[in-house]
Amino acid sequence: MRRGSRTRSILRSRLSCWYLEMESGAQAYPVVRAGDLDGLLRIYSDTGALVTESDEEIVRVGTSWDVNVRSPWRKFLPRSVFEGFDGKATSKLFVTNRRIVLVRDIDSWRQLKGELTPLGIPTAAAKEVRLKQLRSRGARQYCEFRPQDFRVVKKKSFDRPRSWLDLRVVGVDGRQYAITLWKTDGPDQETRLLIESQFRR
Repeated sequence: MRRGSRTRSILRSRLSCWYLEMESGAQAYPVVRAGDLDGLLRIYSDTGALVTESDEEIVRVGTSWDVNVRSPWRKFLPRSVFEGFDGKATSKLFVTNRRIVLVRDIDSWRQLKGELTPLGIPTAAAKEVRLKQLRSRGARQYCEFRPQDFRVVKKKSFDRPRSWLDLRVVGVDGRQYAITLWKTDGPDQETRLLIESQFRR
């Protein structure tokens, strides 16, 4: 192999390794983490309390909040990262000095009622079986993110008839996110203001 060809081959190899490292790093540390059973005893306890990190302090715990996260923030074909639903949520929203974490009880009816159409019933039935299996194993649904990982581009908030915070942000991963948090059973201005204060513009 000629010297020039060998050099180009080495450079391509190093570049490929760099891209693999970047991709694996992005997958290992997503700016928004969401799931269910995988968070048991890691994100939340068997009673639904937050599993705190070292030196982490819980500042406030709100109840009956929900979260919706999609990326990018465009309305046409966005990817759902974590889905919020209509109706009252049985949940706890933990605001700490590092993170915002929603831990939500699994509510099959609340999540599936929008799919109960003639065409959607088979899919809804399959989802209901899975949700019941998760509940039987003590699972809850969670969504976790760190406000310092985002830069706010646009914000909208209000407290009547219920507290609502809608954010358009750019993450440290360079991606756009639409994050919406709302109190499902009325106003909670103190919690909404605290959440809002955690994000930087």
